[in-house]
Amino acid sequence: MQLRHRPYTLELKHAFTIATSSRTTTPAVLVEVERDGVIGYGEAAMPPYLGETQETAAAFLRQVDLTRFADPFQLEEILPAIDAIAPGNTAAKAAVDIALHDWIGRKLGAPWYRIWGLDPAKAPVTSFTIGIDTDEMVRRKTREADVYKIIKVKLGRENDRAMI
Repeated sequence: MQLRHRPYTLELKHAFTIATSSRTTTPAVLVEVERDGVIGYGEAAMPPYLGETQETAAAFLRQVDLTRFADPFQLEEILPAIDAIAPGNTAAKAAVDIALHDWIGRKLGAPWYRIWGLDPAKAPVTSFTIGIDTDEMVRRKTREADVYKIIKVKLGRENDRAMI
């Protein structure tokens, strides 16, 4: 198995503001696991307030040697070994985990809900987070997020009441 990774930057449609900071991008790292002509993909998104960076993720990922594992399906062996390399690095570790799961799904030609025997219609509802903004911009973002059943609105500034 080969592991590759490369940094990139997610450009946000709107500035994302929380009580302590604001940003228009999110650093990320794309992880690829390849074997037998199949590539599985994973992503490590690293908002600055979580403490990981593209550089720390890359440094961790350079230590991951998947060639020592005979079978990508042996997740019970592979994932603890990756976790034991170093503490922390949760985004990078998750990206490898996701890439391995994606590889398995692609190799089997089936999505994970089918592999696990789950009904996608019964999947938990996900939420959409709207950062702190003007009341008009929060209304606009809310309209854009109309496909989500749960909206989470960040608060923590003097205009909280107007936003809600």
